[in-house]
Amino acid sequence: MKKASERYMVFPENVSKEMQQSNFWCEKMTDPDEEWLSEDEILAFNGSVISRAEGSGRAAFASKLENFPSRFEFDEVRAMINDSFPEHFMQTPLFSNEGEDVPSGIRRDIVDNATSILNQDIAEKFGIVTRRTHLRALPTDFISCDEYIDNDRLQLTSVSLGTPFVVLARSRDTSWLFVQTPGYRGWLKANDSAVTESRLSVQNFYRSSNFLLATGSRVEIEPDPFELNSSGLFLQMGDKLPLEDPEESENLHAQGPFGCFTVKIPARERLGSLGFRKGLVRMSEDVRIGNLKLTGREILNQAFKMLGERYGWGGLYNRRDCSRFVQDIFACFGLVLPRDAWAQEMLGSKNKILFEGNSEERKVQLRSLRPGNPLYMPGHTLIYLGQDNGRFFAIHDGAGYKDSKGKKISVHGVFVVDLSLRTMNSDKSYLELLTSALQIDKG
Repeated sequence: MKKASERYMVFPENVSKEMQQSNFWCEKMTDPDEEWLSEDEILAFNGSVISRAEGSGRAAFASKLENFPSRFEFDEVRAMINDSFPEHFMQTPLFSNEGEDVPSGIRRDIVDNATSILNQDIAEKFGIVTRRTHLRALPTDFISCDEYIDNDRLQLTSVSLGTPFVVLARSRDTSWLFVQTPGYRGWLKANDSAVTESRLSVQNFYRSSNFLLATGSRVEIEPDPFELNSSGLFLQMGDKLPLEDPEESENLHAQGPFGCFTVKIPARERLGSLGFRKGLVRMSEDVRIGNLKLTGREILNQAFKMLGERYGWGGLYNRRDCSRFVQDIFACFGLVLPRDAWAQEMLGSKNKILFEGNSEERKVQLRSLRPGNPLYMPGHTLIYLGQDNGRFFAIHDGAGYKDSKGKKISVHGVFVVDLSLRTMNSDKSYLELLTSALQIDKG
């Protein structure tokens, strides 16, 4: 019989109430507070990710913006735009944000808006995102999907406030920028960013050694009614902003810095140029100065802060998908993992466990993995939690599972899963579908 406190709680199959807390798993870990990597080792790890990306021709998914050339050839940029063009676009149904069908002729206008760029648009500029926005495969807000509008195939990822980028081109209507961020290439709205010709001003912003880190799932920046476009700004886990010296405002109706951290915020000024202003983040928010110490306990603590959040493909709905879930967790420690699951698996670490054989053989391989490391399967990633009573568990941002009776259980959020259960859309278990695991604890 359920306890009264559990009457309104639902748990995934084979998962108890206690398993939905990080402490349950940390108590099972050997040396949960042992530091996995030092600061220097983390820097080396990040450098190796970029080296593997560059060496494999995948620099679009892990780039160091400081190394970008001072100018791009016109044909080179055109090739980048063409490479990012989604092949399915002309055949896949297109919908408005209200779910209404969009006339097929509009597709050609969208393509022309992306490809009809001018030579003078190629002069290199740098920029910073001024509010969380989307990075799109084409310069449009229309939704391209086969069935469910929450799986927009034009949505590449979300980009956070403070994300730096290189401007590669502008759309024909000048409303969109084709950019390279440190981890992705695509189109973002010009109005959600600010640009400058000064590479140094952008570098100094995102390379600041004194920064405030968002350790909560979402962290608000206090609105300032006396500053344009200051409402609705927020950080998500792993995001950072440089710290500033606090100053009392001369405006007696403005908020003072008391009980807050003062941060440097990128701002869009006249004609879209880059400026900066001071903003306030409450000390009561889940934030800290500097990175967290990389330990198994802290990894799981961060993961469970997102338990129950809705799944958001490519960062839709101000949420996350599976790979952004993993990426944001490790960003809290200064580790830079690529954005997509396949890129994390391929480029994330030279130290891996490759899963082979039947379920029993895979369990043996899994036992050698330290909890807190990421697991991978085709198109998906999870964080390994460990084992309990012979069963192996993970936490992830996923679609769901099939229960022991074969019924599809929709979750579409962050949940703890028994890896012996079948995935929602296959007849194989999570365990049977595992392909590899990164051993981040080994550098």
